[in-house]
Order: sequence, then C-alpha cells, then structure tokens
Amino acid sequence: MNAILEKFILKNSRASTAIIDGEEYLYFGGTSYYELHRNEQVVNSAIDVLKKFGTTTASSRNSFGNHELIVELEKEAAEFFETEDSVYLSSGFLTASALIQFLYEKNYFDSIFIDEFTHYASKLAIKISDKKIIPFRHLNAFDLEEKLISYSQFQKPLIVTDGIFPIFGNIAPLDLYFKIAERYNGCIFIDDAHGIGVLGEKGKGTLEHFNIKSDKIFFGGTFSKAFGGYGGIIPTYKLIAEEIKNSSIVNGATPTPLPAVSASLAGLKIFKSDQKLKSKLWENAIYLKSEISKLGINVNQSPVPIVAWDMNNSKDMDSVIDELIKKKIIIQKTNYIGSGENGVLRIVVFSTHTKEQIDYLISTLKKII
Repeated sequence: MNAILEKFILKNSRASTAIIDGEEYLYFGGTSYYELHRNEQVVNSAIDVLKKFGTTTASSRNSFGNHELIVELEKEAAEFFETEDSVYLSSGFLTASALIQFLYEKNYFDSIFIDEFTHYASKLAIKISDKKIIPFRHLNAFDLEEKLISYSQFQKPLIVTDGIFPIFGNIAPLDLYFKIAERYNGCIFIDDAHGIGVLGEKGKGTLEHFNIKSDKIFFGGTFSKAFGGYGGIIPTYKLIAEEIKNSSIVNGATPTPLPAVSASLAGLKIFKSDQKLKSKLWENAIYLKSEISKLGINVNQSPVPIVAWDMNNSKDMDSVIDELIKKKIIIQKTNYIGSGENGVLRIVVFSTHTKEQIDYLISTLKKII
C-alpha cells in the first residue's frame, strides 16, 4: 500500500475531502453518503445531549439504561420503515446476531443457505445455531434453488444475504429470492446496512426497492452510514421487537452512548424531511457510472453509489493508487470479502461531491488506466 495511506490517520471527518499530513485530498471512500455526520444539527444534538446527560446510561436497558432518547429513536425508526416497532442496538454488526438468534430460538428455520460473499456479521451470526449451513454462489438465484433441491430433507430454510454488497455495490435479487423462499417454505434475513437510506423511493432500503412486504422477511441496518449516526436498527413487528429487547445481546450490554443516539435521531429526521439528499446521491452515482463506463470499466447502472473493478495484478492497482495520490485523489484498494485474491479498486461517491470533483477523478483516471 502507498506510504501515505499506510499512515492515514483522519485529521478531519468531511465526506468528500480528507486531510493527510496537512494536505487536502479528494476523498472517494467511506460510507457517509450524505455527510450527515458533519451536519450542524446532527453535531449540535450530540453536543447538547453530552452536556445534559453525559456519555452513557452506565446501565443495561433492562436495568436503568432504557433512556427516553433510545425509546424515541426506536419509535421514529418504526415510523420511517412503517413497521410496528424497532430495536436499536449498540452496533449495526449486531443486528444479524440479534435477529438470527431470535429466529433460531423460535424455530423459524432448520437450515441456512447463505450467499458466499455475505458480510462477516451474518457469517458470524449464523454460527449461533446448530443448523446445517449451505453457501450458494454470489447473487445466483438459480444456484440457490439448486441447493434447496439438493438438500430437500430440510423443510424450513433460512436464506441469508446482504441487500447491497459493499464492494461492487451489487443489489441482491430479492425478488427472485422471495419467490424461491415462498416455494420452499423459507424465510429471509437481509443485512441492509448499505441499502437503507440509499435504495427505494423513500430510502427505506432494498425491500422498498423491490416493493416487497412479507412477514417471512427480516432485516437489519445501521445509522453509521447514510444517517450520520451510530448503532444498529431492526425494524420489525412489536412481538418480535419485545423478544429481542429482552435477549442477552441487548440486555447483556450497555446501550450506545447517548450523544450517538441523539445524532442518529437527528440524522434520521433530516433524511426523512429532505428527499433532495437522496436525489442528489442518485444523480451523482448515475453520473459517475456513466462516465467511468466510458473508460472500459464494467459497472451496474443502479443508483448505488459504489463502483469497483479489478486489474491484472495487485501491482497495477497499487500504481493507480500512487498516481491518483499525486493528483490529490484518494480511492480505496481493498481485499474485503468478495473482492478476489488480488483485491479491487473501489470508488464511493457522495451527495456532497460536485460534478467538477467527479470530472477531475474521471479525467485523471483516463490518463493512468
């Protein structure tokens, strides 16, 4: 990795730019899609709560830690996602564990079929159960059904997938998975960390994108990406929410620091009230993909603000990173799950990137790849 990136310690927290060694770079990484983590209302809400209530409840929710801000955030999230209730967790990573533990304990499934590139959080969560785990090929509904047929001894499969996969920004074919789940008496868990706030008419995520509603589909997300806050969220039915709130995953831990709860609440309210945010993100994503495809890079044409591609070898990608850094541009080289042996180059665009910034990135890439 380039020496600059090896010593990359964030000196500011803007989304579209970053300061390294006192110099400003265009930044096309991270997940603050709307830069809400820098929004004045979001920041001030966290500061005000810090001064008023301190850093933490210093107690679990089933003791004295069920703070009114957490209750308000869960209510606001349920209204946004149009569910009966929701559960707020101290990390988006925990939503898979909390939901899958509940589904396991209530005997919802007798086997697990998981996309091979599903997020680490889900891969860890499925180990909670003692059920058979069968991976299926990435985004491949045909292979999923073939596996279900091959393991026909199982009568209640759980299908596990991301909504948006974080490396290439591919959207899981949930419309196909849902039809398959119905045919085989299955249910579905979706890690929609990258979907909520991005996909769907109102930004409610991958299920809204496909216009799917079902009591056999469960999903979790995070406030740490689109909404500029922190912590996980599970929008669901009231009875399920109550069960999860009484689980060890929730009650065995101190809740999220209250300033982060307040920031999450403020970010969600801002997003709900300003749909122009999502429109601008989609506009930038579509423009970036249109321009970068002219360089011979294959991209999907969804409004997901992520582009990634591989090259002949790792050294070629390192060279691209080096040349971009010389031009004060940072993109990511990653070996994250699903990126292959040599890794990929990955670009993320935000609603706050200007057309001029995107054009500068494209024109620079054109000269070096």
